[in-house]
Amino acid sequence: MSKVLLEFLAEEVRKGNRPNNSFRTSSFVAAAKNISELFHTTCTVDHVENHMRTVRATWGIISKLRGTSGFGCDDSVKMVTVSPIAFNTYVQQYPTHERYLNRKIDMYEEISIVAGKDMARGDFSKSFADIQVTSIESGQGPTTTTENGPTTTTENGPIKSESATSSEPRPHRKRTRVEEEGCDLQQISTQLGEVVGALKNFSNNQLDVEKLHEEIMKMEDFDELVRDAAFNHLVEREMLAKAFLTKRELLRRLWLQKFVKSLRSY
Repeated sequence: MSKVLLEFLAEEVRKGNRPNNSFRTSSFVAAAKNISELFHTTCTVDHVENHMRTVRATWGIISKLRGTSGFGCDDSVKMVTVSPIAFNTYVQQYPTHERYLNRKIDMYEEISIVAGKDMARGDFSKSFADIQVTSIESGQGPTTTTENGPTTTTENGPIKSESATSSEPRPHRKRTRVEEEGCDLQQISTQLGEVVGALKNFSNNQLDVEKLHEEIMKMEDFDELVRDAAFNHLVEREMLAKAFLTKRELLRRLWLQKFVKSLRSY
C-alpha cells in the first residue's frame, strides 16, 4: 500500500497538483480512493495524511544523513554510505537510523519527490567531483596575466584589462561580488581543483558499492532476500567486501552458501 500510495502522490506532483509544497485535498481524496479500490479495503483521507507524516519524517532523516560530514551518497543504488567506524559511532547515538545507512533506500525517488521541497525529480545527489569551476555571478572566467596586464576570459574571447592603454571605450560589465572583495578567481580555481583531485584519489580507495551490488545480484540461484542480506552484511564490513570482490565466482558462491548457513543457525 505504501509503495502504491507513494507512486500515486509522486505522479500528482509531476502533474502540478502540489502548489506551494502542499498537496491539494483532491489529491489525497483520489489517493484514498485508489488504495481502497486496489486493495479492497477502506482508506480515508486521514489515513493518507497520517502516512504522509511518516514519509516526511523519513525524508527528514535521509536529508540529515546526506548532509552529515564524512557521509557519502551513491546515486546509482540510492544509498547513503559511511565507513564502518563512523557507522558504529553514529548508530550508537541514533540506532533507528541504521536502516538508512550502507543499504539501498527503497522508494527513494518517490519519497524525495513527495516529501522534498521544490523537487520535480528525485536525483540522489551530485558528487563534489561533478562540480566545475565556472563563472561566478556575472559569467566571467578565471583571470590570467599577459604582457599588457591581467585579462579576463569569456565565452567570446579575452577582454583587455583596465590597465591596458587603449583609446577604445572599455565595455561595461557588472562587477562581481568576488571582484569587489578582491579575491583572485584563478587562485580559487586552483585550490578547488586540488580539493577535487584529493577527493577523487580518496574515492579510488573506497569500496565500489555499485560493483558489489551488481556481482551479488548476478547469483540468481540464491533467493533475492538472501542476496540482499549478504549485500548489506558486506557493505557494513568494508574489508570483507573488498576480499569478496577479489574472489573468483566459485569462491564467491561458497562464501554465500556459508553465509546462508550462518543465517539459518542464527
